Amino acid sequence: MRIARRALPVAAVLWAVSIVVAPWSASVQDELGVARLAGAATYAVGHLVCHQLPERSFHANEFQWPVCARCSGLYLSAALGVVGAWVARRRVRALPFAAWRGILVIAAVPTGVTLGLEWWDPRWSSGLVRALAAVPLGAALGVLLAASLSFQGRLSGCEPTR
Repeated sequence: MRIARRALPVAAVLWAVSIVVAPWSASVQDELGVARLAGAATYAVGHLVCHQLPERSFHANEFQWPVCARCSGLYLSAALGVVGAWVARRRVRALPFAAWRGILVIAAVPTGVTLGLEWWDPRWSSGLVRALAAVPLGAALGVLLAASLSFQGRLSGCEPTR
């Protein structure tokens, strides 16, 4: 568990950086092809977790990002949430599960609203609106994930099971 607590912020930041850097690495002509291989791997993983529709994705360096704008907002803000919770781990009080459920529902409202508006009129929102609407949910999920990894297995005051 100690390794997971330390690896999670690193993995979250690496994934967030990789989705931003992948369009650049897809165009790099390095001698060994390492940058292109890393970019291709990011696009392959992105394909597993996202629809990757070009009209709903950011583009950089004439290449589409490996995930759509909404997923980009989720992943980038989740990385910030994980890192922020990890940095502030000594100052953050543990919240009960019911409180987290409420936080996640409230954080999902902007994403839900944009989804509803897009179903009503697909031309309604831009990629930037989708990404920004996903930020509260991504950040909340990142903090929750970091908080769940800090559980130490202490159930003080609980009655033993029979």
